[in-house]
Amino acid sequence: MMKKDAEVIIIGSGIAALMTAFRLIKHKHVMIITKSNVKCSNSVLAQGGIAAAISEDDHWQRHLEDTLLAGANHNDEQMTKLLVKNAPKMLKCLQALGVTFDRQKNGQLALGLEGAHGYRRIAHIKGDQTGRALIDALWEKLEGRVTLFENTLAYELLKNGEEIIGVKTSKGNYYAPYTVLATGGCGQLFEVTSNVLEATGDGIAIAFRAGATLADLEFVQFHPTVFIDETGKALGLISEAVRGEGARLLTNEGDPVLGYHPLKDLAPRDEVSRAVFFAYENGKQVFLDVSNIPHFEKRFPTISARCERYLPTWDGQIPIAPGAHFISGGIVTNENGRTTLPRLYAIGEVACTGVHGANRLASNSLLEGLVFAERLSFDLLTRNDLPAANSLTEQDVNLPNEVELPTRKVLQKKMSSLVGIVRSEKSLTEMERWLQPYLSLSRLSIHSKTQDEFERSNLVLIASLMTRSALLRRESRGGHYRSDIPQQVSEWRQKIVQWSFSRGAFMEQRNQIKPKEEVQK
Repeated sequence: MMKKDAEVIIIGSGIAALMTAFRLIKHKHVMIITKSNVKCSNSVLAQGGIAAAISEDDHWQRHLEDTLLAGANHNDEQMTKLLVKNAPKMLKCLQALGVTFDRQKNGQLALGLEGAHGYRRIAHIKGDQTGRALIDALWEKLEGRVTLFENTLAYELLKNGEEIIGVKTSKGNYYAPYTVLATGGCGQLFEVTSNVLEATGDGIAIAFRAGATLADLEFVQFHPTVFIDETGKALGLISEAVRGEGARLLTNEGDPVLGYHPLKDLAPRDEVSRAVFFAYENGKQVFLDVSNIPHFEKRFPTISARCERYLPTWDGQIPIAPGAHFISGGIVTNENGRTTLPRLYAIGEVACTGVHGANRLASNSLLEGLVFAERLSFDLLTRNDLPAANSLTEQDVNLPNEVELPTRKVLQKKMSSLVGIVRSEKSLTEMERWLQPYLSLSRLSIHSKTQDEFERSNLVLIASLMTRSALLRRESRGGHYRSDIPQQVSEWRQKIVQWSFSRGAFMEQRNQIKPKEEVQK
């Protein structure tokens, strides 16, 4: 008989984790494990909102069209259709939970505009506090109804043969018939990031070590407007919705950064980030000018308060730089969140569903967590396969002590320089060579070490897989830009670089996706 501490273990506490827990708690004993506190996640920091085609002149097919275009046609079309078609239903679901979205004076939802969206379709809460409001609302429904372990590090998946039967943590082993990874991304690989300090790719790393398949790790999205101080330190994200309301990216000489682009400041994120990057490369500084936005402090209260705090003589111009924001790749899942390992699910940014392609469309991330939480929970609740009796497969390994892992700062500096917004065969090869001495450490579980060492081990592992993936993909597409091959290559269209611990890398042809102009209107 299987030992069981809960019926479902969820690792993480962002919107994907909490919505999954909410949909399961009436039927299952749910345990949530998070390495900080339940209200610390990238979801809490989400400012923009949730994309949904709900206005009279909009349609889910137009939302699909914009998502495929932003994703450089690397998206899985069927999965992306599933995402956008369910968006209006997700807004109604949240409203039924008591979530209050911002409204216009006539009572209709106030919809924002963001980059690469052809229509206003971003529902938001308290201006720029959407993520925090959603997490607060969900936790209010969950508190006291789930088993919660905060400040608990999950460092290894427990296996019975190939089946995942639980997780080894800093507070002991916990067992359940089903485990859900909802641990977010790996923005801490880079010097400037919008991500929380906890975003060290733990879920991706422990899934890989357990044998799960990963994909699309080369597609890192850099948000073009991260608020920085005079030293270049990140002070927080400046939502893309600010540009949707009319803010402009200007150099210190007053020139528009995106003057050449047909969409101007609302071009896709990857293109805007590169434009800002090249401006800095040419010795210029870049500012986000918000002086023409009426009632800025009311529409964006969080951002406004941050500007007043850090810019005592603020004149409407915010110093910005691109920062690592989102990884489109991760743990390969199907439409119901199932990974390639039995009894292991993944959801949210840690998962690779194919909905974001090579570059995520703005405000599709909270939506992804909501849509796939519904599908995952339904799939899990309707399963009737019984787990086998526990027979724990140990993965403990004694580690060599000859090599010390690099510090986080050193790794971030290297990754930003060599595997950042602009890459090349030369820079990627240099990074791969630099990482080589650390790989024997990063591929093993080091739970006997400190949390800092464990996180650095995970970052080194993902850095290695990301670097190698970027070397293998000999083209530029979406968030993956190579200066030595600065264009899309037809032979690479719909090709995926996948990884698993036992098989190494291979490429797989996915079903053909129609180009943007062929999407039925």
